[in-house]
Amino acid sequence: MKKTISVYWPLAIVVPLAAAACVHIGGDAASRASQAPLAADQLTAELARAVSYGMVGNATALPAKPARAATAMPPAEAS
Repeated sequence: MKKTISVYWPLAIVVPLAAAACVHIGGDAASRASQAPLAADQLTAELARAVSYGMVGNATALPAKPARAATAMPPAEAS
């Protein structure tokens, strides 16, 4: 029995890794296919949403604060 296990243990590692690689490659191909150009009605809806959120607007608006400045926390005190 030990000889059988010592012969086939590489397959126990290689087969799951190969299956994971196939799933990963298939997921990448599916995500590339879903990035097709938007239709005109979807594009205008996205533009309207961006304008309503204030991402697009007049040039006199103040720029957004960086995330690090907005979430700065006081230093922790050592005990």
